[in-house]
Amino acid sequence: MSSECHQLYSFLSACQGNWRGSVHICTHGPGYLLSADRDGHPTIMAVEQFQQLAGEMIDPAECCGQLTADAFKALYAQYLLWQVPSAECDPLLFLSQRGTGQS
Repeated sequence: MSSECHQLYSFLSACQGNWRGSVHICTHGPGYLLSADRDGHPTIMAVEQFQQLAGEMIDPAECCGQLTADAFKALYAQYLLWQVPSAECDPLLFLSQRGTGQS
């Protein structure tokens, strides 16, 4: 299975197969979708990537909640200290490229 397919599978598993069960993280672009895996780790997927892989358009208003990027960083501050390689690294981009927030 390709890494993109695995990432999509992991994200959809975390939100019980429905992106509407995720939280939209607002950024200057289309944003990110946030859910939590079975262990409570954040699972992040870029909206653009989800749309491309799933062929479905995301309407942020249909998500179960919304956060700003700053609110996400504040909520997961301690987690990000251990998971993101440096303070200069964009945590949303890093976690979304990693597939899941797990180590």
